Amino acid sequence: MRTGLQRFIEGRVESAVSVVSLSPLPGGTMRHAWAVDLDVPSGPLAGSHRLIYLQDRGGAPLGSRLSREDEFRVLSVMHGAGVRVPRPYWRVPAGDASGVSPGLIVERVEGETLARRLLQEPAFERARAHLLAQVGEELARIHAVPTDALGCLARPALGKTPVEGQLADLEGMLRQIGEPHPALELALRWLGGRVPPSERVVVVHGDYRLGNFIVDPARGLSAVLDWELSHLGDPGEDLGWVCMRFWRCVDSPGARGLGPRQRFFDAYAGAGGQRLDPEGALFWEVFGNFRWAIVTLGQAYRHLSGAERSLELASIGRHCAEVEWELLRFLRRR
Repeated sequence: MRTGLQRFIEGRVESAVSVVSLSPLPGGTMRHAWAVDLDVPSGPLAGSHRLIYLQDRGGAPLGSRLSREDEFRVLSVMHGAGVRVPRPYWRVPAGDASGVSPGLIVERVEGETLARRLLQEPAFERARAHLLAQVGEELARIHAVPTDALGCLARPALGKTPVEGQLADLEGMLRQIGEPHPALELALRWLGGRVPPSERVVVVHGDYRLGNFIVDPARGLSAVLDWELSHLGDPGEDLGWVCMRFWRCVDSPGARGLGPRQRFFDAYAGAGGQRLDPEGALFWEVFGNFRWAIVTLGQAYRHLSGAERSLELASIGRHCAEVEWELLRFLRRR
């Protein structure tokens, strides 16, 4: 792989380069991650570069996952707009002559991503004091980026709100999996009868949560990762996703997070975001949990169907029961 990466990068910078080191990093369910230390002796990129190669491993939790080209475009626009994202360097296309697998090469931003460490370790006590507010402010910046620069993102169907199309897609995935899940059927019916009007269409990150934030112990939020699920939609989608108990971003009954959700909402609104009313906040949190339940089933299905044998994917499926319980807790209050 080292030789292939070196060959690929040399073709992009039109100069000899040296891959000083290459080592694996903890990755996700869609990509393997590799730390790459690169030395470029001459040219516009002359100097040392600390990079990450995000190597595709196939599959997707949702059919809406972006192509590598479109994700690279989103990263480029966000970086140009001043959003805290890793600088995108290159996209590796399928079938490249270098022999390198498809993926993205981006800046390696130093910091921590693991939620457990961010929530518990003394080293991040200073960052925890203001991290939730930073997360809210950064989300407002993301939602303020003009959508006309991102023609690669599909527009909602004419006459329909973005979430109506998403509910149809999620229901299709549930039917394809073919398992009986009465709690999810109940949630789907509940959501379908309460779709709020969409007053504003923005770039939705799609997976905005602890685990996708790089955090510096002193400065707090350094970068937002994993944009492959970004799309055009209602800003409430990201707001509700952050508030899910599963991610531990905000305090929930029996699960302490970074702080009260009102702190997050206030920071988002203070940076120009739209404040949700209680009914809207409830809808989007129920929607987020329903969507996450479908994702967990889909990841397990990748394993059970034989498409990608992986204990990691299989284990994700067990979380569906936890999310179903959370959905029933919400719906019981209505």
